[in-house]
Amino acid sequence: MLKNFKPISLILLAGATCFPASIFAETMPSKQGMNISQQNGKVTGTVVDDLGPVAGASVVVKGTTNGNITDMDGNFTLEGVKNGDIIQISFIGYTTQEIKYTGQSTLQIKLAEDTQKLEEVVVVGYGVQKKVNLTGAVGIADSEILEDRPIGNIAQGLQGAIPNLNIDFASGNPNAATTFNVRGATSLNGGQALLLVDGVETSDLSLLNPQDIESVSVLKDAASASIYGARAAFGVVLITTKKGKKEQKVQINYNNNFSWSMASRLPDGVSSDKWIRAMNQANVNNGSGQYFKDEHVQAVDDFIAGRGPSAFYTTDNSITAAGQWAYAGNTDWFDVMYKPSFMQQHNASISGGSDKTTYYGSIGYKGQDGILQYGTDKYKRINMSFNFSTQITKWLEVTFRTKYNRNTSDYPYTSNFNLGNIFYEIYRGFPTIPVYLPDGNNFAGIAGSNFNYNFAGLLDGAGRDKTNSDDFWYTAAFNLTPLAGLSIKGDYTGNKFYQDQTQHGKILYQTMPEESTLSPLSVGTPGGVTKANYGDTYQALNLWADYKKSFNDKHNLGVMVGYNQESKKTTKLSVSTSNLFDNNFPVTDLASTYNMPSEEATIWAVQGAFFRLNYDYMQKYLLEVNGRYDGSSKYMSGDRWGFFPSVSAGWRISEENFFEPARNIFDNLKVRASYGSLGNQVTDGNFQYLSFLTSESLAYLMNGGIISGLKAPTLASTNITWEKVYTTNIGLDWTMLNGRFTGSFDYYIRDTKGMVVNKTYPAVLGTTGGKENLADMRTKGMELSLTWNDQIKDVAGSPLDYSICIGISDNTSEITKYDNPTLSLDETHYQGKKIGEIWGYVTDGFIKDEAEAQEMANKQAFISTTWKPGDIRYVDLNGDGKIDRGNNRVGDSGDKKVIGNTTPRYNFNLNLSGSWKGFDLRLFFQGTMKRDVWLDSPVFWGYKTGIWWANLNDYIIDNSWSETNTNAYYPIPTWSDRSKQTQTKYLQNGAFIRLKDVTLSYTIPKALINKYGIGQLKVFVSGQNLWEATGLYKYLDPDAVGRRDNNGNLKVDDNGSVYPFTRSYSFGINVTF
Repeated sequence: MLKNFKPISLILLAGATCFPASIFAETMPSKQGMNISQQNGKVTGTVVDDLGPVAGASVVVKGTTNGNITDMDGNFTLEGVKNGDIIQISFIGYTTQEIKYTGQSTLQIKLAEDTQKLEEVVVVGYGVQKKVNLTGAVGIADSEILEDRPIGNIAQGLQGAIPNLNIDFASGNPNAATTFNVRGATSLNGGQALLLVDGVETSDLSLLNPQDIESVSVLKDAASASIYGARAAFGVVLITTKKGKKEQKVQINYNNNFSWSMASRLPDGVSSDKWIRAMNQANVNNGSGQYFKDEHVQAVDDFIAGRGPSAFYTTDNSITAAGQWAYAGNTDWFDVMYKPSFMQQHNASISGGSDKTTYYGSIGYKGQDGILQYGTDKYKRINMSFNFSTQITKWLEVTFRTKYNRNTSDYPYTSNFNLGNIFYEIYRGFPTIPVYLPDGNNFAGIAGSNFNYNFAGLLDGAGRDKTNSDDFWYTAAFNLTPLAGLSIKGDYTGNKFYQDQTQHGKILYQTMPEESTLSPLSVGTPGGVTKANYGDTYQALNLWADYKKSFNDKHNLGVMVGYNQESKKTTKLSVSTSNLFDNNFPVTDLASTYNMPSEEATIWAVQGAFFRLNYDYMQKYLLEVNGRYDGSSKYMSGDRWGFFPSVSAGWRISEENFFEPARNIFDNLKVRASYGSLGNQVTDGNFQYLSFLTSESLAYLMNGGIISGLKAPTLASTNITWEKVYTTNIGLDWTMLNGRFTGSFDYYIRDTKGMVVNKTYPAVLGTTGGKENLADMRTKGMELSLTWNDQIKDVAGSPLDYSICIGISDNTSEITKYDNPTLSLDETHYQGKKIGEIWGYVTDGFIKDEAEAQEMANKQAFISTTWKPGDIRYVDLNGDGKIDRGNNRVGDSGDKKVIGNTTPRYNFNLNLSGSWKGFDLRLFFQGTMKRDVWLDSPVFWGYKTGIWWANLNDYIIDNSWSETNTNAYYPIPTWSDRSKQTQTKYLQNGAFIRLKDVTLSYTIPKALINKYGIGQLKVFVSGQNLWEATGLYKYLDPDAVGRRDNNGNLKVDDNGSVYPFTRSYSFGINVTF
């Protein structure tokens, strides 16, 4: 029938390029045999469906390139066909057929529509459901999204793959923490999605091997997530790992990839002569005079011109302290400190099964070097897993799963050098410091006066921060089926996690000039070692029964009831010593000073009973009711339990008789709606309902010694209980044109009621603490996903299969209740506030001359009484003749107003893929259409706070105001913040589009490899984060501004102190025996 819809196909294809994405399942071939009188060599035939000829179908001799395409009448001709060859007939939207050639001269093939799409099942809480019968909002991704990519962890592979699953990384560090958010702002207290691997909660997905993942489901609304109760208030990510299949021969798979990564969007270092003059000019503009002496400036000029050394002995204090090294080098610290990093991954698996037993085992290794040139950071991961199931009797199946994950990291330890984060230090490094002294052997700038240090030398000689972790998981499960339709299941999971960390603070020494009488200078004293051991024990028990029954082939009923309990104990012990006897041996016993050890221990537990009721009438009218009664140890007795119900319904319009005329277009059309409540378990620790006593040293003597005492106890939060989250969801799902065009749309409203916030108490009380459920928030949003799968029948003689998948999501949040009756902007929130609001001034250009500067000294005195030409002039919004913030409350904010919002709007992904003659190409784009970003960071401003905090580069220096550059972007260079107030001119456009992944692979023809016992051999090349376009500051990565704090505000790269994000290039193979 598809031949009748060519115009519709073209229209939908054009429309699909403007909208969003989902994942489609690969069609599995079915076989059909035919026995016709024999001939050799040439075969002709016709391919038809229920409505007549099928044009564009692929007819090929399997395992070869000998093939053809049917014409407009469905006819084809194949030559050179041999007895025993398998002729394969396929077309998008139909079940693939295979026919053994035994000499037939003509063939008549009738294709059947592929119903696999409608039968596709989705993993949901405590079970699976047919996708067409879902009434909740569920996003899906399969293992293909993770394959043949140089990703270090699962989160990297899932980022952008499912609409409204927002994954943020703290940094580009291979071990960086990851945040999973579903559908935008959750609570003022934070809260992220519940992560479950094979039904068991997991806090760190970076420990898992991406190659072990079978599928990912994201439960987005209350109806789909309520079965998990209090911890699922903001969505659930269900990850299912691979297992064997019954009646499957032994299958061995090996795959690898080798990748090289480089830091992205970093500035080039500025030359030292330009840098030192820019620093001096800023200091002069600040009214402090020239900071670096003329002798120092001249020494820098002489070195660059080849007339002088980069380091020399000084006898006075004009450059540095007398007797020390003075430096006049020209170092690009970004070039010196960073290098391409190398990562290799190897994964092997074995799987198979008999009629009763299945098994899957795997082992994986990842080794990765960091991007630091000196003191290189290193990371390793080993994963092992085994999944075994066996049918002991007809009514009993048992399963055993186990996983072991080993992670190690080895990183330079610099905390004892009184440095900030090393990645920020690189931004503010003095280019006048050379890497080495003139002898070329010893590092320069390890210690000394009047300069920032040589980070290369510090990292190269620093002690190490080494962490090892071992993660053991074991699960035993059973499935009883005593009656038809009844399944009783249970599983017990245990997890032991151990981590040890050693931090070695080494003392380093600066070699002095030969002429100097000074002893070598030291840095990092007194040195020492800290050792910490962390362990936790997690246990989970699940028992549930599921009963399904059909009545008269019309009424389908499903009932599930269950019980869940979980607990976790954690312990931590750390000891530290200083003044090591040997600087190179970080052993606690080999030190003269022992510090007080630190010990922590805590525990939490949850319990819950749950149910789910499903009913459908002829798979046309769908109803689902869920409920869970949950209890948490984190609340005071009497407030620990809550009941959280949900209901959802669906209507498959495509199954109605009146829809019959449209069935040749629509395979499935369904509307659905849901409403439900969930609890958010928010506490500061596991025992917030108790008061805490802490000690302190008192500032007086008793009996000849300083005494210690106890502070007044904190107020116990005895009134807090669950935050309640109510979600309403309306959705539409459709499948059209024999599965070629699929899509879904959801609109939702999520109300978070009774958010826990601080309660204000009189200062005379003399203590802090005490929270209550006092605030509300509403989040509204939508998500749209579209997929188009089709085939171009003849591209250079072979068919081209292609897919276009697009996803768009959006959400906004508003505070609907907050204890701030005056709407004061001094408070963090107020009723009516849009989460992410940016309040600031409207920029009115630069101050032109001294006269205008004097005028601004009065008009803008609230900000500063000192103004210069080149400083910023602000707009007097309220016309009162002065620039200020009024009484700093909504409705009386003076000249400040909402100038932007940090909430990312209209997040999108675009997944393009195509297959032709064994070649597969995939391009994955990700982006945000609208977002405002305010950068209060030295990385952006360059001139910030003072000499020691400045982050200068060519772009900042060249684009700063001066008398000869009055049309500059930046204001006049000074250390003052008066022109750096939050304002419209420097508000950043955070919208971006990024080529997240491009992968090209080639599958070697089976005819070439089958004789070697190889079932499939694929080679691939891939690139990650190869390109982006953004309105952000040119040296800031879009990923660096994606994270949020608990108040919903963007965390903007922590002043450059995050591990840089990277671009990666890789190649590898994937072979199956």
